[in-house]
Amino acid sequence: MNDAGPLLGDVLRLGDDPHLRDWGADVLDGEPIAAIGDVSGAVYDLVCAGLGSHPRIHPTAYVSPRATVAADVVVGPGARIYEYSTVRQRTVISGGAHIGYGCEISRSVIGQRSILSHRATISCAVIGRRAYFAAGLVIAVCLLSNPDMLYPTRPIEFGLPDGGRMSTGLPKWGALVGDGVRAGVSVVLGPGTVVGNGAILHAGVTVPTAWIPPGSTLHPPSAGYHLTPRTEGAAP
Repeated sequence: MNDAGPLLGDVLRLGDDPHLRDWGADVLDGEPIAAIGDVSGAVYDLVCAGLGSHPRIHPTAYVSPRATVAADVVVGPGARIYEYSTVRQRTVISGGAHIGYGCEISRSVIGQRSILSHRATISCAVIGRRAYFAAGLVIAVCLLSNPDMLYPTRPIEFGLPDGGRMSTGLPKWGALVGDGVRAGVSVVLGPGTVVGNGAILHAGVTVPTAWIPPGSTLHPPSAGYHLTPRTEGAAP
């Protein structure tokens, strides 16, 4: 953290991902998040420059014939993209990452060996290494208070460790998710959410714009269940 706000490396270090490091994205680790602004876009530009004339989809990657992967997507070695998933708009999938069935990913970075099980919908986000998300992940990107939701104009603010916020200057900005984060089914991250390394988000958690410290465990307010014995019509 400095006077310009937290550095990207305070949340996740791109240099710890060997593929992103080799592609030159690690130079962003020492930059303030607010100064970078479009973090996933900045990573994409550096990765494409680092790839040069090499193919954007690595020969060892697997892309299902029933998946849709746009021409402006980078897919690293050993990554896997399964049926009915769509990956588009300047996205980087690092080596060994797993994109399950029916996901929609745009303008995002998925770190080395991270897993999106299925039906994830994310945009304008960066997810670190070895993260795991069960089914139904949603990362929101814009504010409902925009006059026109198709063309949002209100800039997103991201959460700070002290509970404050800092503007990204962008009307669409999803989340930053650190290394080793694990999440259960139906987790929702609001625009501007920052999740520290190793956090655990239990099923059904919805996180508004906030800074979640590393190693945190989040439960939904009504976690658990209430058991009532059945009496009417029960077998004798």
